[in-house]
Order: sequence, then structure tokens, then C-alpha cells
Amino acid sequence: MRRSLSSGPGSSLYRSSEDHGSCVDPVRGDTVPAGSVTRVCALVVTRNRRALLAECLQALAGQTHPVSGVIAFDNASSDGTGDWLATADVMQSPRWRSVRSEINTGGAGGYAEVLALGCQTDADWLWLMDDDAEPRLDALARLLASPPADDGATVALCTAVAHRDGSIDPLHRCRLRQFITPLGAEAYSPGTYARVDCASFVGLLIRRDAARAVGPPRREFFLGYDDAEYSLRLAALGDVRLVPESVITHKIAVGGGEVTGRSIRWNRLLGAHYTSSPWKSYWKDLYRVRNFVALRSEHGRLSRPRLAVLILGYLVKSLLYDRRPLRRLPWIVRFAWRGRRGDFRAPSPEQWGRYARSG
Repeated sequence: MRRSLSSGPGSSLYRSSEDHGSCVDPVRGDTVPAGSVTRVCALVVTRNRRALLAECLQALAGQTHPVSGVIAFDNASSDGTGDWLATADVMQSPRWRSVRSEINTGGAGGYAEVLALGCQTDADWLWLMDDDAEPRLDALARLLASPPADDGATVALCTAVAHRDGSIDPLHRCRLRQFITPLGAEAYSPGTYARVDCASFVGLLIRRDAARAVGPPRREFFLGYDDAEYSLRLAALGDVRLVPESVITHKIAVGGGEVTGRSIRWNRLLGAHYTSSPWKSYWKDLYRVRNFVALRSEHGRLSRPRLAVLILGYLVKSLLYDRRPLRRLPWIVRFAWRGRRGDFRAPSPEQWGRYARSG
């Protein structure tokens, strides 16, 4: 059943003073006493990926620890996602709802909206994911059964994120250094439960009280490092832990770049995981440069020499990996300085598309 952004606490999905006695199993549809299960509301942000969204929602419906509710946030899709959500069988469970924005608010805006709605539910935990994510059927159960889930110092838990072939995608669970660096392979050993500084939203399970305390993701980021900045604020409240036994498959690579012969060669040589960035969507890279510089400025000192090193790193990465890199270098410098100043003005995706076609 679809709701607009103006809908409010009238739905059974939303928390109210009378709605504490029971929760609904979305798979069987029966009611179980509150307190007998840990209540988890899954929050999914989607845009123009109807087929992948369907696979994500089916995986949520099949969790061995049932989710107590789902909110699917349709971020101005133009591929019929909204109509599909209104009629899909999987969305007919009493506490499964969809919400639509008529404007594309970016990943940051989408997660800010859906987290605000999640914080109004009676869930104990909020489970975030993109529409191209598919949790294994025991993913939620393994998160909740892990020792950090019972530790009061834990504010969030992370699944391991895997590629379609089952190999780990390390870019989702990271530490913050000069750059954001992925956790090492040792963090994925069963029973390790490594601390995480920066986590993507793919499979991030947050205590609802922590989500309410930390505030929403930064909407002005629009796309890129909004999840890292948000998880750094979470980590300031308590522990964010990786649960390697819990796995979610992410079907589209982080960054959405192109794997080219050039990127394969440099990754092999450097032990890195970068892709080449198409010019037509290079606005995403520029947003990421700006947002990461803003993040580093706000979460740790970023002196002028450190900023220079950071910008140099972006310039070298473009020279090594991108086609026709020289036209990109002035843009990188410009957006890095905008991030330093907290200036989030930028061409919209549509404006950049027109510019890229003309050049």
C-alpha cells in the first residue's frame, strides 16, 4: 500500500501511544506479543530499479527472523516502481508500506526521509539497505544473535557485503585515516566483530534510539559519503560492529564506475579496488570529492598541507584510471575547495548531463 510523504502516524506502521502491545509478523500475518521477538523495521531506498527492488523485498519477506515492518522509499522513480509497489503481493502485509517523493532527493535525502519515518515506529532496530541489496535469508537472525547485539555499548551492527559471486566487497566497511580504508580480510573471520568507523547503508542495522539521537543523514550531500558521515556520528555515540557471519549481496558495485583494462591493471599493481568514471556521470565523483573533504574537515582536523595531499590523491587517481583525465582535474580542485568551505552548490545531475553531452 502506497503512502505519500504527507501521511503520518495514522498507519499501524507508525508508533502511537496505544500501539505497544503487539507486532505483526509480515510473513505469516499473525500477531505476536511485544517483547517475545526483537522488532526490526527494514528501510529500503529505491530509484528506478524495480526488478532489483522486488528481489530485495522478497529476501526481506523470507528472513528467518521476521522483520516486523518495511518502509520502501521511492525516490521519484520514473520506471513504474510506484505503481508496482502499490499492487505487489509482497507489499500487502499489514505493516509493509511504501512512501514516494516526487523529487529525486538523492541517496542522502532518501535515507533522511526513511529514517525519520523509521524512528516513528515501535521497532527496536532499523535495518537499512539499497534496492540492489539482497540479504541472505539468515542475515537478520545472525545479526541479532551476535554478541555485540546484546552489548549495551553497541549502537549499530553491519552485515558483511558480498558481490554476486560471493566474494567480499570490502568498500562498505571501513576505517577513517587520511582516506577511508577498507577493513582488512582478518575482520571477516567468524567471531571477530571488528569496530567500524565508516559503513555504507547496505545492511546497516541501527538501534532506533541511536538513530533518533544522532539525527538524519546530511541531505545537502545528496550522494556520496553521506553514509560515512552518518556512521561516524553513530560511532561517536557507541560501537558500530561488523558481524561477518551475516551477509548481504550487493548487486551493483560501489560508485557505479566502469571496469576497464586500465583499472584492472592499476588495481592489480596497487592492490586497490577503483573503477574508471564515465564522463557523463562524473558529477557523482565530484559530489564525492566535495563531500569527503567536508567530512574530513568536520570529523578531524584537515590542515592545508593535508588538504593538498588529499587533492593530489584525487588528481593522481583520475590520471591513472580515467579516460581523458586532463579535463577533469580543474573540476576536482574546484569541488575539493567547495567541500572545504562547506559550499554544497553544484550542477544537478540533469545540468551535468547537458554539459557532458555538449563537451
